[in-house]
Amino acid sequence: MAAALTVLLIGCLLQTALCGQFKTIIPQTIKVLSGSCVTIPCSFDVEDQYISRIDGTCRAMWKSDEQTVVFDSSNPQSSAIQGELKGDLTRRDCSTTLNNMRPEHSKEYLLRVQCDVFKHSFRDQKLHISVTDDPPTPTLTPSTLKVEEGTSVSLKCSAPAPCLSHPPALTWTSSLVHIQESLQENLDRTKVQTSVLTFTASRLHHGKIISCTAVYNKQDGSSQSVSTSLTADVSLSSQFIILPQTIEVLSGSCVTIPCSFDVEDTYKSNVDETCRAVWKNDQGTVVFNSRDPQTTGHLTGKLTNRDCTTTLNNMRPENSMKYFFGLECDNGLKYDFKTGQMDISVKDDPPTPTLTPSTLKVEEGTSVSLKCSAPAPCLSHPPALTWTSSLGHIQDSLQENHDRTKVQTSVLTFTASRLHHGKIISCTAVYNKQDGSSQSVSTSLTADVSLSSQFITFMPQTIEVLSGSCVTIPCSFGVEDKYKTKEDETCRAVWKSDQGTVVFNSRNPQTTGHLTGNLTNRDCTTTLNNMRPENSMKYFFRLECDGVKYDFLEKQVDISVKDDPPTPTLTPSTLKVEEGTSVSLKCSAPAPCLSHPPALTWTSSLGYIQDSLQENLDRTKVQTSILNFTASRLHHGQIISCTAVYNKQDGSSQSVSTSLTADVSYSPKHTTVSVSPSGPVPENSIVTLTCSSTANPAVRSYTWYRADGGQETVMGTGHVLNIKASRDIGPFFCEAENAIGSGRSNISQIDVHIAPQILSSYGCIQTADQLNCSCETVGNPPPALQWYLDGLPVNHSDRFATSSEPLNISGLRSIITVSQPQQRDLSTLLCHSSNSLGSATQRFCVNNLEPQISAKHQDFVMLLVFITIIVALFLIICGLLLVIRAQRTHQVVHKSTVAMSQVLTSGEADEEPNAEEEAIYINTNEARQGGVAEPAANSEPNSANLPGEEGSDVIYSSVNWKTKSRKRKEEDSEQGSAW
Repeated sequence: MAAALTVLLIGCLLQTALCGQFKTIIPQTIKVLSGSCVTIPCSFDVEDQYISRIDGTCRAMWKSDEQTVVFDSSNPQSSAIQGELKGDLTRRDCSTTLNNMRPEHSKEYLLRVQCDVFKHSFRDQKLHISVTDDPPTPTLTPSTLKVEEGTSVSLKCSAPAPCLSHPPALTWTSSLVHIQESLQENLDRTKVQTSVLTFTASRLHHGKIISCTAVYNKQDGSSQSVSTSLTADVSLSSQFIILPQTIEVLSGSCVTIPCSFDVEDTYKSNVDETCRAVWKNDQGTVVFNSRDPQTTGHLTGKLTNRDCTTTLNNMRPENSMKYFFGLECDNGLKYDFKTGQMDISVKDDPPTPTLTPSTLKVEEGTSVSLKCSAPAPCLSHPPALTWTSSLGHIQDSLQENHDRTKVQTSVLTFTASRLHHGKIISCTAVYNKQDGSSQSVSTSLTADVSLSSQFITFMPQTIEVLSGSCVTIPCSFGVEDKYKTKEDETCRAVWKSDQGTVVFNSRNPQTTGHLTGNLTNRDCTTTLNNMRPENSMKYFFRLECDGVKYDFLEKQVDISVKDDPPTPTLTPSTLKVEEGTSVSLKCSAPAPCLSHPPALTWTSSLGYIQDSLQENLDRTKVQTSILNFTASRLHHGQIISCTAVYNKQDGSSQSVSTSLTADVSYSPKHTTVSVSPSGPVPENSIVTLTCSSTANPAVRSYTWYRADGGQETVMGTGHVLNIKASRDIGPFFCEAENAIGSGRSNISQIDVHIAPQILSSYGCIQTADQLNCSCETVGNPPPALQWYLDGLPVNHSDRFATSSEPLNISGLRSIITVSQPQQRDLSTLLCHSSNSLGSATQRFCVNNLEPQISAKHQDFVMLLVFITIIVALFLIICGLLLVIRAQRTHQVVHKSTVAMSQVLTSGEADEEPNAEEEAIYINTNEARQGGVAEPAANSEPNSANLPGEEGSDVIYSSVNWKTKSRKRKEEDSEQGSAW
């Protein structure tokens, strides 16, 4: 039993799968913006027995209930909700577009297919359409962004696209890198517009708000927008560098290298204001140093923010090589990021711009967006993009690629018309080089626009006209296929007011206007002349041919006639740029009367001006004038205005203007130093230095440097610096810095007054026949030098030659040459230096001057002489000490005593030596010659040890000196004893 039930169930399931049934496949709900259309994706099926009855007689009907038909594909323009059957019923495709939806259309709808031999309402599946006044908010995926620096990020923005002819345009407020747009399909076959933003996360993105905006263009020409956003949370990593792998540059142009880096945690505090950026090629040659950039480029990033973005100027093909970044700080931190190298390729020809999409095949009435993209390696001179066919609205922007290089984009938006079919649409990129020359390159596509197969007109919703001028109404139409053969030369264009009054007939135009289009090409463009305020009303087009007549009531144009002309529009409306940036200002003014378009003029003729007549989305025209110039500090604060002059058909004219004030940021310029007091100052006095500069934004720091030859030494910071005046202060300058860059003053020097001083480099050089003496002095005011001899000034003569030469701004060297110096007394030669603060004198010792090189050499010789004398004296003293020691060792007491009194004191008895007793050594020969007999040898102790051998010429005698009183006492004593 169970098996039988199973077989029965399987059979039923197979019958359901293989046999047809009445059903539709449609979404359950669709949300629509009021004023826009809705495209209902729809397919249906019928039971097999009715498939053959689905033929060309079938029509699709949408009903809001059993009784009310809101759309009938057999008569779409007369339906309660106008629209168009997009699908092919014979293929069971019932996709339908309903136009101009309103909030009152919010209800459920069901499909009915009605053929000659088949009719069926698909009641089981209903679609709920919700019409809202506000567009749906786009969705960001992911909804949050928290990544590490260096991570590749993809953000997707999605917005529903219920109206396929007017899908939402998605834009990012932060054009970080590559953007890819596409129209995707949901599970229920409804469409969604997506835009994917891809970039590499950097510290510069941290905290940045990234938002996506969806702009919905309605069928009435108006638009509404809605945005969603997130805040990037980028965590920093340790030591690394982020820069592009390759950059292609046009020869003669600059290249901006996007660069960010980080260092290990232990060195983070070393990245300070003293750091500089150094770029080297792969051969190790320094090509750029931010401390001395000169004209090679400039650092656009801020190293303390780890931003090493740098611009290198005037690239040439020989500069095609690899480069790496180096960080050098005064505090000892130096590092070359060799692991991250970038290959720069310098080309003679600019890169070809890219068109997206690369082909254009659409149906008439479709909203089209074409994007032209061109690389912008030189940010100060980005390429200017222009379209050869000014079909509609153009929006330019500078976007960012994955690797943070930039790309210039221009988006052309228009509504496809039969007039566009076969037209070549091209985009040209003009690259302006730094030497003033330019090169251009173009790319193009051919538009393939298919014609509409129903009664429909394409014209603007509103046109504003100046009273007394004409109005040109751009117009095209379509008819149902069965009437296409009746469009011939018999057709005429008729324009009626909404009250049914004929205001123009091309068969009898008179002076009211003229048909400018060709009806056989379905072009009903018409010009109406001499419009007045009373002509302000709605108008519709009527086609009258011999075989067909039709009033296109569903589409009307509202013409508003004004007494004052419309104010021109400046794009951008504000101007805030950096000096050196290439600027394009576009002035736009409506041109409703094509025979008398407005003339646009600029009050400030700053650069090159290019005028053109462009086309809006609704095919109305606008006169544009583009002013191109390079921003300079001279433009800062300047009012730039554009004036539109409208010439009327009666010969009179009216004008109206719009303007903006230029805000040009630039690095410090005209940096100067003022010194107070300004005149000469005495040494050791306090001097106030003030650094001044013009900059936008304002200067944020001032640094003072001492210029010591090739070295630059920091001497202080601040707008005002107080220092003590000294002779050693030397030349100095100040550097002002703001967020854009820095500027330096000229070299300055303080006029410090000091008394003269003679330098120690004075000296003389002697040769055989002349003497050259030099004297060097410094002082301020510059001192004078005078030579003196014997107290008298020495002037240039035959005997003396004097010459002088400056040492520096406050020094002097004087040389005196003396002929035959050995014949003159030069002991009084003086060098005398003097100025208003005092004097100094130096005497030259040249009495017995030997040839010498200089005073320093003389001092060296004197030092050698002094050392020699000291050594000699030391040796003499040592020798004397040795002799005295030897004499004491060998001296003995002599045994014989010789009375020498009668010999030594004859007639001199009263004189005596200072010592009471003294040993006298006398030569024996002299003693003998004096008649002195040799004394007998007296016995003395130790006599055996004395060198008194027989025959010796030396007599050792002992002589006793006595005073008279003592002698008398002894004689008296002897006499007394005798008694």
